[in-house]
Amino acid sequence: MNFLTDDVKKLYKKYLFASMGSALVMSVYSFVDTIAVGQSEGTAGAAAFAVITPLYGTLIFLAILCGIGGSVLMSNAKGEGNDEKGNASFTAALIVMSVLVAAFWISFAMFHEQIFTFFGADETIMPKVMEYAQWIIWFFPVFTMPAFIGAFIRNDGAPTLEMIAVIVGGCVNVFGDWFLVFPLGMGMKGAAIATVLGTSIQCLIMSSHFFGRNCKLRLVKPHHVWRNTGKILAIGLSAGVLELGNVVIAIMMNNQIRRYGRLEELAVYGVVASVSALCQALLGGIGHAIQPIVSANYGAKNTERIIEFWKMSLATSVAFGVLFACIGEFFPVQLVRLFVDATPEVVLAAPLIVRLYYVIYPFLGITILATYYLQSLMCDKESLLIAILRSIAISSLFIAVFPLFLGIKGVWIALPCSELFVAVIALRMIRRKNRRGHR
Repeated sequence: MNFLTDDVKKLYKKYLFASMGSALVMSVYSFVDTIAVGQSEGTAGAAAFAVITPLYGTLIFLAILCGIGGSVLMSNAKGEGNDEKGNASFTAALIVMSVLVAAFWISFAMFHEQIFTFFGADETIMPKVMEYAQWIIWFFPVFTMPAFIGAFIRNDGAPTLEMIAVIVGGCVNVFGDWFLVFPLGMGMKGAAIATVLGTSIQCLIMSSHFFGRNCKLRLVKPHHVWRNTGKILAIGLSAGVLELGNVVIAIMMNNQIRRYGRLEELAVYGVVASVSALCQALLGGIGHAIQPIVSANYGAKNTERIIEFWKMSLATSVAFGVLFACIGEFFPVQLVRLFVDATPEVVLAAPLIVRLYYVIYPFLGITILATYYLQSLMCDKESLLIAILRSIAISSLFIAVFPLFLGIKGVWIALPCSELFVAVIALRMIRRKNRRGHR
């Protein structure tokens, strides 16, 4: 396939289906874990998963920071016809990734109790949290690799292999969740082991690309190491901040719910957070789909093709966002019952929480897509601005302020209002960029 000359619609569909398929199955890991834990451990297990969510956000943040940053540079270099420069970016990204993963791995291993307390755990649910999280910490590097490797093999023309890897790994995880949690009665520990096995298999399958005849990725001596490292982090930071923002948001939400609400409401948020991770991964898959194509066309200065990809991806994002919102509005109790062996108190709390929160998705799709689109155009400052506004600045402000006036209801409407605010800014910014022809 040729990013610069192939039919726009066919190219977009090919990458969209592969990218969203990968995102869907990848999200099934935590999705199914939450169902298994919620059904076997009840309200306490679901609440514990709300605390574990920031750990997954940290893992994905590291992978995307280096993977997307390095792969955008690689794809842009290939669009210019410079494969050597592209491979130098791949090598530099791998080095940066290794250093960061080692630093975070040591930190979580040494200070896990303090970190999870900061994430929102208390004495009641800490044992449940550690029963699951210790396995993720032991295999910390494994959980960072799929998103990192996936970013590069997509840009190297192998989106289908990525999808196959996550499907096989996902199937192993789903079967493991059922077998270890229920027949063997291993609870949260069993769910964690199933996730480790599924993720490990996914890594092995993705890594097979490096031994295939079509692989163009090579380890070479990096050019201008410090400058390349700075570029990788600058470009990857915007997409990374989206994931880091999920960590910040989850921590603030957990602590605000503990302050203004009850354990049952934290359990419902644990469900909402898991479903949100799935929806956000699918919406992010749209951004992943256009990233290598737009980056290559930007390197080749094909402005008209770039705008076509933007219009198609924007329509897709809004459509999926509306679909997700409708699911929450019409089936709030059924959604929560799917995940948790719900008590009457949980069932009573679910409709208000889910319906208020699920308004977020049409706007969330716009802000995520805008971040990846600007990033693909090497607009790292604009992309980072949108990511910071969306993931940290405006969201944190609203989560902190709204409950002061509205109580627990303010916690639930803070994020939809934040996403709407940032989506308007992002659309205005991209409209101005497209009018100027990406100069």
